[in-house]
Parts: sequence; structure tokens; C-alpha cells
Amino acid sequence: MSNWFWLSKVGLFGLLGTAGAVILLFPFSSKLNKGNSDPQQVIAITPENLEPFQIPVPPPPSLPQTNQKRQDKKSENEIKATNQKSLKSKIDVSSKANLKGKQTIPSSNKLASDAKFPVRPFNLRKSLTNVSPLFATPVSLGMLAIGVAEGNYRVYIKQGILYVEQTANYFGHTDPGNLSWGEVVTNYGPCSDQGRSGGDIAIAEKLCLQRAVSALPTHLVDLHTAGIDPNLDVEALLNTADLYNQASPIHSRRLPQALAIARQGGLSGVEAVAWARTASFYLNSNRELDLEQGENKASGLIGICARENLSITEWQCVHRDQLRRAKAISDVLKKYIQIAQLEERA
Repeated sequence: MSNWFWLSKVGLFGLLGTAGAVILLFPFSSKLNKGNSDPQQVIAITPENLEPFQIPVPPPPSLPQTNQKRQDKKSENEIKATNQKSLKSKIDVSSKANLKGKQTIPSSNKLASDAKFPVRPFNLRKSLTNVSPLFATPVSLGMLAIGVAEGNYRVYIKQGILYVEQTANYFGHTDPGNLSWGEVVTNYGPCSDQGRSGGDIAIAEKLCLQRAVSALPTHLVDLHTAGIDPNLDVEALLNTADLYNQASPIHSRRLPQALAIARQGGLSGVEAVAWARTASFYLNSNRELDLEQGENKASGLIGICARENLSITEWQCVHRDQLRRAKAISDVLKKYIQIAQLEERA
């Protein structure tokens, strides 16, 4: 029988409310019990332990619609329709291609230059204040998203309560990606810490949080630069943070740009996120996103596919993993929103 632990300090980030409001459900009580973690431990997060309040987000400024602007808008729509048709047709991958075959995908430079994004007010300090609670504890939303994507957490709802369960991976597992270059690394904690903790779970949790928080300013600026509002698009922020955890930092730097391209090309939701995460691994010699001439840098994932003797392209190999992670993060976010909605109706 599992031991049950009530958690009263947890940061939740919901997507509720109207008039462009972001709901932040902040921690207000005791700390999570850390130390010698019990592999059977399950943490319950309940709506009554949350204290919500609203932070208004100003809408984007409305632009005057002159005749010239209407014509420009029509041209933009034609460009978008063309790009959408091109992107969807080129995303298809031949099932007969071998592992080394390269995905035929549109030029990121062309699409990025065509893109026109609304200008939103952006204040890095305020944004950091808004999103830092996502990584306040090992079971805050941001770390839960990473943990589930890594396979180190299992999250489920039972009788209106969100439960977080640590899997066996949480307490130590060999990183399969590192094996691709002959390195044996044992991961611990929610984020898979690359052995930095030396096997101490409490240290692993602390290091995971510190590393995630330290990268937030970069994620926020990169998302804003790509035309994605990090204060509103929580899913984009969580995926950027997860990719930073999974791979070399350069790929999380390229993800916002790739996500903007995917969305302008007609993709949406998890499909857009998975495509963008995969595209972020295609870099040229200048470490720029290059979907035509760039090389797939996901050597760890490609090595896994090779060891499993999968007859798929490099794009397919990476995409199947990125789609799995994007779906896991989306599922965690939906569960958090469901719990927040219970509190809203209470």
C-alpha cells in the first residue's frame, strides 16, 4: 500500500479567466518533504491548498486598417497560404528512406523573414516573476512537465485530486542517449541530472530546479524575439525548458524560432511543438537553424534508433521522441488546468 503525502507548497500555472488574464496559483504553506525519498511515495495536490489571484495581461495594440494595410494583409495571407501548403507537403517523410536519409523541410530563413508578429509589451523582470513559480519545487508545474517527459514522474487525477508519483527512473537509471557515444551516465531526480548529484536525490532535485530557473531569462527573451508571448503560451515555455534539459542549450535557443515557423506554416498544438523541437536539431556550421543544409545534431537519439535497428530517417527518429515528450507535457498541462478549474468553480 502506498504512503500518501499531502503537499501544501506548490506553484501552479493555469490558463483560466477572461479578458486576457493569466491565473497564477501560488504556494503559501510548508515545504515539500525531501531527503530519503520513498520509491512508493505519492504526492497529492489538492485545489483547497491553492490561493489564486489574477494578473491582467494587456492585449496587443490594435493597428489602423488603411486601404494599403488591407492590401498588405491580403498579400500576407497569400504568403501564409503558400507557406502552409509548402510546409505540409514537405513535412511528409517517405517510409522507405533509410536512417541516414534527411527530412525535406522548408527553408527556415525564408519563412522567418516572411513572418510578421504582433508587438506585445514585454518586461523581462515581470515575466520572470510570473513564471519562476513554475520551478519553485520538484513538483511545481514546470518540473512536473520535465519529469513526466523524462519518464521520472507519473501524474494522474483521482477524485478531483492531482497525484504525482515518482517512477523507478527517479532513483537512478542509465541515460540511453549518452550510450550513443560510449558514455555511461546514471540519472537521478525529476530532470535526469546527468549524474551531477552523485546519487543524492535531494541534491538532484535542488540542482534540477537551479538549472531550470537559471535558463528562464534566456527562454523568455528567445520566445519573445520569435513573436511568442511567454506569459501566455505556457506550453511553448515548458517545451523550451524541457528541451534545454534534454539536449545541448543551443537547441532550446532555436526552438522558439522553429515553433514560429511551424505555426506560420499551418501546424498547431502538439503537432507544431513536435515539429519545431525536431527542427531545432538541424543546425549549419554557424549553429543557426537551417532546415535545408543543416545537419541533424541529435546524435544521442539517432544512436538509440540505430541500436534498435529501426529503418527510419533521422527526422523520423528524432520526431518520434520529440512528439512523445510534447504529448507528455501537454497532458500534464491539461491535468493542471483541470485541477485549477475545480478551484475556480469551488
